[in-house]
Amino acid sequence: MRLLSQFSAVLSISCCCLIAISANSACAADWNQWRGPDRTGYVATTPAVISELPALGLTPTWITDSIPSAKGGGWGSPVVADGKVYLFAHKKELVGDPPGEKQFPYLSPEKRTPLSDEEYAEYEKNRRAEDAERAKAYEFREFVLAYDALTGQEEWVNQSESTYTRFPQSGCPTIVAGKLLILGAGRTARCLDAKTGEQLWETKLPGEFSDEFYQASVLVVDQIAVFNATHLFGLDLNSGSIVWSGDPEQTKSKHASPAAWTHQGKNYVISIGNGGDAVCLNPQTGEVIWKVAAEGGSASPVVTGDKLLIYGNSRKKGLACFKMTPQEADQVWVFQRVTDKGSTPIVANGAVYVQGERKLACVDLETGQQMWMANLDMENPQWGSPIAAGDIGFYAYDGILGFSLNPDEFVTRFDAKIDKNHLLAPTSHFRELYQMDSNDLDAEARKKALKDYQQNVGRHGPLKCATPAFADGFLYLRLSDRLVCYDLRAASQQVSQR
Repeated sequence: MRLLSQFSAVLSISCCCLIAISANSACAADWNQWRGPDRTGYVATTPAVISELPALGLTPTWITDSIPSAKGGGWGSPVVADGKVYLFAHKKELVGDPPGEKQFPYLSPEKRTPLSDEEYAEYEKNRRAEDAERAKAYEFREFVLAYDALTGQEEWVNQSESTYTRFPQSGCPTIVAGKLLILGAGRTARCLDAKTGEQLWETKLPGEFSDEFYQASVLVVDQIAVFNATHLFGLDLNSGSIVWSGDPEQTKSKHASPAAWTHQGKNYVISIGNGGDAVCLNPQTGEVIWKVAAEGGSASPVVTGDKLLIYGNSRKKGLACFKMTPQEADQVWVFQRVTDKGSTPIVANGAVYVQGERKLACVDLETGQQMWMANLDMENPQWGSPIAAGDIGFYAYDGILGFSLNPDEFVTRFDAKIDKNHLLAPTSHFRELYQMDSNDLDAEARKKALKDYQQNVGRHGPLKCATPAFADGFLYLRLSDRLVCYDLRAASQQVSQR
């Protein structure tokens, strides 16, 4: 473990308990599941955060040793609970002869045009069969890792045998009442002791499996753990026994994680169902109470009060808001100026912050009216979701964008990159360092400057498609090969500058 501590003394975290929307206890400083404690992407209670980055940047509070990521380990996001940071990775290791050249490589959309629908379907069938055969040269394992949230010291690693999936299994752990829940490959629901990493139970979910991958994260409502593996299942939190299996047609879904809704003291499960419908279920029985055409995609539903937000994967589908009752849901508005394959929006203080197509928009929660729209200087961002804490939002893709949660205008707090030494600094700092904007360079020197910038800065940012976690003033990021933590507390920076 390589640690870069900014402070000689470990600061203690004190936190009070609150009741999250999932009807489970969570620490006010925690980011204990996908999209934070209530799955809106936002946590209100936080120490004051720096208004801008130091001119020369921030060194990490800590970084971990190498962690397999992306196609070598998945895109799962970190979570923070009870003073620990958790991450799930799905790793493959070569154990046989390296596979030769592929006969059926992936075809980008422009290369599919000569094929009819029937021919392309047959090609995809052959491609998947070839990939499954090539996978026999590898062994697959799953890792759940736990680190001390303040020091980065590795606490424990849980390793288990796994299986091949077309893309690595990449769900985000859920921590509730000392239990860690994860959906493993091959339709395997797992529960670990969050303190020790010891496995408490494992349940194979019924259903066909060949090479499917399930990216949704687990939701816990009323002691029922809700898993999304082709369709929804409800398992007893303590024993892992299957309490209910959702209607295979109505609750059929892909990668969107379910959310919880509490109305007049009663809890419900909200999920994306078949055809992008929004469905409301009884968490105790799995019974579908209502469904509404919503044209959802892979983005997770967001519940705030009695409002439901569904983000589709095209401008036509848009970002839709529904008013929910225990009997039905009615569409209130739809915003159609951005789209993304899987980015889930933030809800904070009566506003919705939604990312798509190199844009970030602020939309009024009540009316759907656009408050502002900003362009993102990023390379084709998609699948990554913004988060927010206190009065600042974060979007991590090529770098880190910090912006004010201000519905009146878009205000950049910082526009930063991360270099090979994991320094988080303003983009302007790196551009000046590598003379990217110098008018004194000839063509060859300019080419070298660009190469140096790409090698030392451009290739070392956040892992694309992973979402940061934020807890008690610290930002936790999954990079291309490890986890890193930055202390963004204003008070800490004032101390370091004395």
